[in-house]
Amino acid sequence: MTAISTRAVANATDLEVIRLGADSAAVAFSVAAASADPAVAGHYPGFPVLPGLFLVEAVDHAVRHWAPPGQVPELVGMDRCRFHQPVHPGDRVFAEAAVSRDGDGLVVRGSVASNRGRAADLRLRYRLVDGPPAATHIGAE
Repeated sequence: MTAISTRAVANATDLEVIRLGADSAAVAFSVAAASADPAVAGHYPGFPVLPGLFLVEAVDHAVRHWAPPGQVPELVGMDRCRFHQPVHPGDRVFAEAAVSRDGDGLVVRGSVASNRGRAADLRLRYRLVDGPPAATHIGAE
């Protein structure tokens, strides 16, 4: 996945790693005003919401912060993705990734919530490859 380049999701000073553990990580960010990003304003004209792909990518960012030094997680599959309610401009978003090993890969159970409640549940599959971490964090250029 590439860096989130939309201003709607966050900027480099807004992404906050709120938990980093042996088998999980969590990040938080704020959604910008609809007028700050056409992806939010135009996703459903007249009803500004954050596109669901950005919720998936938020979990991906948590996984990348969790990754062991010298290894880069590569997303290889999405087994499940369920959106529960929209995320709106001004919302604070919390994305959590619970990581477990599965053979040579990883299985990630992701959950995303906003200050309004549960927004999405995901199950993603990754493989770890050797290498320096790519510039994939929110705000990376």
